[in-house]
Amino acid sequence: MKYLFACASMLLATTAGFSQNLLGISTSRFGGTNRLYINPALAADSPSKFFLNVGTGVAHVDNNYVRYQAPFSLLRLISGTVPAQYKNSDGSLRFESSYTKEILDGKPKNGTILGEIRGPSFLIKPTDRSAFAITTRFRAVGQVVGASEDILSAFRASLVDKALYSIPNTNNKFSANTNTFAELGFTYAGTIWEGDGQKLLLGATAKLLLGYNAQHLVNRGMDYQIVPDPNNSNSALLEVNRLDATLAYTSFLQNRSLNPRTLFSTAAPGKGVGFDIGFTYISQYDTDSPALQLGIAVTDIGGLTYTGEEYSYNDIGQNPVYFRSSDFNNLSGVEDIARVIQEKLNTGRSPDKTSFRTGLPTSLNLTMDYQAPTGFGLNVTYLQDVRSINALATHQPSLLAVTPRYDARWLSLAVPIAYLNHGITAGASVRVGPGWLGTDNFLGLLGNSINGIHPRGLDIYAGFAFGIGRVDEDD
Repeated sequence: MKYLFACASMLLATTAGFSQNLLGISTSRFGGTNRLYINPALAADSPSKFFLNVGTGVAHVDNNYVRYQAPFSLLRLISGTVPAQYKNSDGSLRFESSYTKEILDGKPKNGTILGEIRGPSFLIKPTDRSAFAITTRFRAVGQVVGASEDILSAFRASLVDKALYSIPNTNNKFSANTNTFAELGFTYAGTIWEGDGQKLLLGATAKLLLGYNAQHLVNRGMDYQIVPDPNNSNSALLEVNRLDATLAYTSFLQNRSLNPRTLFSTAAPGKGVGFDIGFTYISQYDTDSPALQLGIAVTDIGGLTYTGEEYSYNDIGQNPVYFRSSDFNNLSGVEDIARVIQEKLNTGRSPDKTSFRTGLPTSLNLTMDYQAPTGFGLNVTYLQDVRSINALATHQPSLLAVTPRYDARWLSLAVPIAYLNHGITAGASVRVGPGWLGTDNFLGLLGNSINGIHPRGLDIYAGFAFGIGRVDEDD
């Protein structure tokens, strides 16, 4: 169980995968294809006749359960530059439990690791009223949603805190999921109404999805208690007496690495489609006047169907099921954890289904943007997760962000400030020519126990993209 908590901690605090929302890029009028993931209608507002995204990558972690307080920063952790005094003799990282501190405020706990690579993509604006784009993207996500403090604290104690022994517990609902997939998107946007310095844009994106790896465990209710291990006085058991849950997993990546051959394999277990749709209202008298934009969009509608095993549990019988820490030793991945859980709950049982559905992180996106002729602007973005906690789907973490910025043809500066997961984050981004570098959580990269900054996540992104040909006049 100590290994299981290590994986949960990874989801909730200490490791990075990839992207979130790239607020410094997606709110810029020169963001090109990167704006379309917030609202596809913005393709028709591109200031460039042709835009090419060569590549953009992101790492993002957020949670509201633990604060990071190791003596080295998360930036050192993900870059592999942790000082030698914090490593074991074999060079592996020595990560102490004291390096994270619980946030116990009685609220359900959420954690997300997102990683994203936005591959070669382009946008063409053949007329002032229309545009189309083709985008490629690879996404991976790991999440814990709606977890109770009680069960997370028990895992964090690694089942050795005797103060927790023999206390029945029923407050433990949570949803955990992973999803790794690629997409090919086709976007079209155009002006559907125009008059007297005002216009209304409509845009839509259709996506073809190919999935490589997915797991989910939706726990709707579990009765358990921690009891002494009769075979080891220094250990304990997790005794499960009742469980109402759904467990599913794939094994395609069990002995494979993510390489070009794997990415384009016809044997990939997940396939699906997705859609985005959005409207944008723009009020601007001429190119020398301020521009006001109001947008509404629903993104990531749809999902993937995976070939894999799914099990439903609502009766585990009269005899309790016991989990030991050693059950999770020497495992190689999340799918191994899922398999151990399934085998302990019902050894030899055939799956209820040999395929399962995983929904995309559907969200409602509302934006308001003001751009002055001088290049200074202000963007307000609200993203609302519309998936239920019990949905077999990944989730878009809800957020409210305000981004002051300066935008010119060859220079962009932005300072996104967001309310995310019951906390405030502040970032900064810069674009010089075609190069982007930014973060939506600057202090999360640098915080450690020495400087007294105790972050709850991190965020960093970089990319190379540029536009050719101008639709309007020079800035």
